[in-house]
Amino acid sequence: MEMTFLIVDDDISIRKMLGLLIKKNNLGKVICEIESGKDAVQEILFYNPDIVLIDLLLPIVDGIEIMKASKKQGYKGKFIMISQVEDESVVSKAYENGVIFFISKPINSIEVINVIKGICHNIELEHSLALIKSAVLNLNSDKNVTRELFIDDGITNIFADIGIAGAVGSNELIKIIHKIMDFKKKSPNSTYKLQKIYYEMVQEEHVDGNLNANKRALEQRVRRTIQKALETISELGCDDYSSSVFMEYSTLLFDFKQVRQEMRHINNALEEPGKINTKKFIESIITKLGS
Repeated sequence: MEMTFLIVDDDISIRKMLGLLIKKNNLGKVICEIESGKDAVQEILFYNPDIVLIDLLLPIVDGIEIMKASKKQGYKGKFIMISQVEDESVVSKAYENGVIFFISKPINSIEVINVIKGICHNIELEHSLALIKSAVLNLNSDKNVTRELFIDDGITNIFADIGIAGAVGSNELIKIIHKIMDFKKKSPNSTYKLQKIYYEMVQEEHVDGNLNANKRALEQRVRRTIQKALETISELGCDDYSSSVFMEYSTLLFDFKQVRQEMRHINNALEEPGKINTKKFIESIITKLGS
């Protein structure tokens, strides 16, 4: 299937550069370019592209507000944000509101191509998974059980690919993913807080001792598990940059800048290790599962 793209950026040179990268690398077709946030939501809903490449700082309406409004009105496609803003709280807010990947300006063409390829592959997988899930659910009267088994199989396969299947914290991470998926199903237009999810899990487990201390310990286990996945993917990239597993997961689950940083750390222990974003990691897995 040919992917369709819509680009929202007030810088014409950025729009042309992105369009050229998409065309030259046979990634799909740019069906619309927009230079401000004024009519962006209406255009996104009208063209319904597979992927929207959007800047954060736009005239009239910013990128995050455009994403929120588009999703609220039914848009189901993917958002890639390309911006010079690097403030962690702003980046985190972007992920909370629907960004699949955040790319920093100035644009690195290799990073953009890898990110788009990974997300296009992800979209194709989602379509395949949706067909399989539909077939499986039709064969089984207990839809909830079948759905959970299907999701668990999908998560297990991803965890095996990124080297954290069976790791300490992996089972808790799976429970967190299920909780967030259930939350999204019940409240599609609301946002969740990871800290609240951690607290609920500790309460449900009836762990003795201080709830806040246990919540922090749970959070640390989850972060260590995701950090291990970053290390595994980065090691794979050091060995074989063209590996399909590296190409897919380095751009899907992590900020590619941090993957590169972790690769530098692997090659030189004096370099700072790469950092992980727990929410992006979880959101990306949920997206890959096609929910």
